Amino acid sequence: MLIPDNAQTMERLKAFICKWAGPSRPEYGVRSDSLPSDLPAVLKDFYTFAGNWPNPAYEAALQPNGSRTKLFEAQDRWLEPQFLTRQNDRITFLLENEGQWSCEVNAGQNDSPVYSDAAMLWNDRLEESEIVCPSISHFLTTFCLQELVFGSRYFGKLEGGLDPALFRESLHPLWLDGYYVFKEPSHSFYVCGDNLLIMDYYSDVWYGSLEEDALSLILDPSTVKPIEP
Repeated sequence: MLIPDNAQTMERLKAFICKWAGPSRPEYGVRSDSLPSDLPAVLKDFYTFAGNWPNPAYEAALQPNGSRTKLFEAQDRWLEPQFLTRQNDRITFLLENEGQWSCEVNAGQNDSPVYSDAAMLWNDRLEESEIVCPSISHFLTTFCLQELVFGSRYFGKLEGGLDPALFRESLHPLWLDGYYVFKEPSHSFYVCGDNLLIMDYYSDVWYGSLEEDALSLILDPSTVKPIEP
């Protein structure tokens, strides 16, 4: 079940997404001709796989503009093809949910590192984006699993830290020590049962599931602090 950090990362990530959100469909991807020709191959492939994937937690709900909430836009914003921007041979593909930082990749580099200016929020001496993750496939895995948690129909925080004894079934590692925008490991993910996803984010423990009955896997209901989507 563990997603490896190697050449198989993206295929294993795709397999987990299909297990979590249902089978992929052609319409869930964007057309390759709508993407920049020099977008890194890993990122281009993932756009064509999941760039339009609707979030099953909101499957029946339309946004005011008539569009549906997408699977990977619950917390931070994976940009749609028409909103990709370019500067100094880098392509911006992701924004923080309030626009406070962005992430970029090198145009024409298949598995580019990921750059971000996130540290400018806490480092006054930083004047430009820096490499925060050496591999776009690694970064995308952390991002996507985070969005699956925050985009779940049932999600929130668990009090008391990550303690395997708090669950009725074993916690199975899914993705450990994932890098995001902090230049260090910040996210680890576990699966409990078939449909409870647990995220350890700097010792804050979050849970997410598309099924309400998955919450019964948490032994002490008083530790569950739900958040309205």
